[in-house]
Amino acid sequence: MAEIIELPDNFFGKHDRERVESFAAHEVAHGRATRWHWAKDNDDDDIFQLFAGGADEYLVLTLSRDREQDAYCAHDGEGRHLVSGSLDHVMAEVDTFLSSLHGEPPAS
Repeated sequence: MAEIIELPDNFFGKHDRERVESFAAHEVAHGRATRWHWAKDNDDDDIFQLFAGGADEYLVLTLSRDREQDAYCAHDGEGRHLVSGSLDHVMAEVDTFLSSLHGEPPAS
């Protein structure tokens, strides 16, 4: 009999983890962040965090996944909801959000 494996509600697959890490590297390369890492929330689910500020580092973004809604969710450093949806949509919106925080003019 096959074993049934229960995945956590906030499971990031390997391909999505690689895409999120590549996105974070893009943000670091543009100077919008200084580092990123994977962490766990209070429910022991995976979350992705992006930091900025060097010596006075602060949390800029948290990315999580809600499998029940089949959506990724981004929150700013203070926990305010920014956007939910497909990973591509969330990354595009977050890129715009981070560029505005960084003082860059809107893309034309």
